[in-house]
Amino acid sequence: MTKTELKQALEKYNLESKRIQLLSGASLFKETTAEQEARIKRLLKPENYLEFFEYYYGVNSGLALADAPCAKFHLTSYIELFKNPLIKQQRRWFRGAAKSIHTNVGNLCHLKENNEVNFGLIIGRTLDAGKLLLSDVQLHLESNERYIKDFGMQMQYGSWADGQFETNDKKMFKALGLNQPFRGLRNNANRPDFASMDDLEDRKQAKNIDITKENVQKLTGDLGKAGQKGRFRQVMANNYIVKNGIVDGYAEKNKKSPNFKISTVNLCDDKFKPSWPERYSVQDCKDIVNDTDYHTSQREDFNNPVEEGKRIKAEWIRFKKTHGNQIFNGLIEFWDLSYKDGGDYKAGGVVSIEKGRAHVLEIFNQQIDRPTAMNVHYEWQKKYNIKGMSIISYYDATAAQEIVYETDWLIACEENNAADIPFPDHASGDKHDRIDATLTSTFMRGLITFDERLKDTPDMDKAIEHIVAFEKGCRTPDDILDVLEQCVRKGRVLFGYSQKEESNQTPIIGQRKKTRRV
Repeated sequence: MTKTELKQALEKYNLESKRIQLLSGASLFKETTAEQEARIKRLLKPENYLEFFEYYYGVNSGLALADAPCAKFHLTSYIELFKNPLIKQQRRWFRGAAKSIHTNVGNLCHLKENNEVNFGLIIGRTLDAGKLLLSDVQLHLESNERYIKDFGMQMQYGSWADGQFETNDKKMFKALGLNQPFRGLRNNANRPDFASMDDLEDRKQAKNIDITKENVQKLTGDLGKAGQKGRFRQVMANNYIVKNGIVDGYAEKNKKSPNFKISTVNLCDDKFKPSWPERYSVQDCKDIVNDTDYHTSQREDFNNPVEEGKRIKAEWIRFKKTHGNQIFNGLIEFWDLSYKDGGDYKAGGVVSIEKGRAHVLEIFNQQIDRPTAMNVHYEWQKKYNIKGMSIISYYDATAAQEIVYETDWLIACEENNAADIPFPDHASGDKHDRIDATLTSTFMRGLITFDERLKDTPDMDKAIEHIVAFEKGCRTPDDILDVLEQCVRKGRVLFGYSQKEESNQTPIIGQRKKTRRV
């Protein structure tokens, strides 16, 4: 923050401080000491958190922090936070769900007055962002007359502008940026026992795998191990706007922890019924969704981080329900394996081809060893053989690769008590040209669909990610695209091609009718 920016921020803070002091002071009312004590006791119960927020900061406080009553999810998420002192909670709430004001002000102050916080951290994407978030807390501790009347004068020393301050009850609050060190944080005998990670995700930065891994490691390792013994509540307030970013990485690292919880709240359901009806109407939701392009709305309003496809658009990826007893005549399978075990993606798929239309029944897209992928092939074979269906199977291999792969296939064949292995095949020409020529038009014209049961599976999610990222010369994994291209192209050669459902007939050769003039 430059000197000019800091000066402007301080001026804005001072004006807001005076406004809060004036409005909150004007809203004070007379009550006896017994009435005040009973009211405070009631407000500090976790089940009454919404009433606490409304009284000090909400629509009933005389302040403009909120323009509507709180939502049910504001309460349920806080009760979960309050009851578990070691919680790691992700708040994947839509844009406009009041993530910051509840996490950094409402939740933090309620915990403070319940003596559940001694050292609170507020972490922004940068230190400047963290300081501005910290200023919201100080504003109310310093200027909110309702709060001061009930809990006394708060500020002792320090300022948000300096990055930290301490209150009269010896509580420390500190701002940090994601790029700062988290080790060695301590205030006398107290280590951090609350951390808010606010809006840390950045779509552009998420594309840098190394930086993303480093940031996730800092949050789960450096920060995660910096907390007070027995009590360290961690809240990540960030809607889900990009895959493989900090939100995904944090969830993956903590998925086995019994204290890890995800709270997901979208703007509305598919019928535009709002999740925060106190603030949004059905028409409001329609206006918000229709006023934004599809991809932005999905990311910001529905926690669905779809990317606009470079060659193949996300909206072209369609799912179709498949009857469990349906018999498929044209089944083709293809595998794209790699030399590196666990490094590159191993991809495979089973596709039904009927009248030129492809329907993907099985999909595999993982960073794993070859034998595991080969075992999946035999699982698929057994699954469809039991139903009386046969699959024509191939795997990608040059002459040199065939020598390596064939041995592995024979071992997998023997281990699975099978009779044969897939045919080796390697297409000539530029792979990206083939994929572009075959799949772009196939997806665009709706000639390929995916079985509905594949939706939201890890393999399908990765496949979609790789499909929409594809373009000629791309560095993102293209193995699953190679699999789909090979299945579609080979399937049409083997089982016929027609772009229309009703037209797959052999041309009729006959005498042309002539109209003669008399």
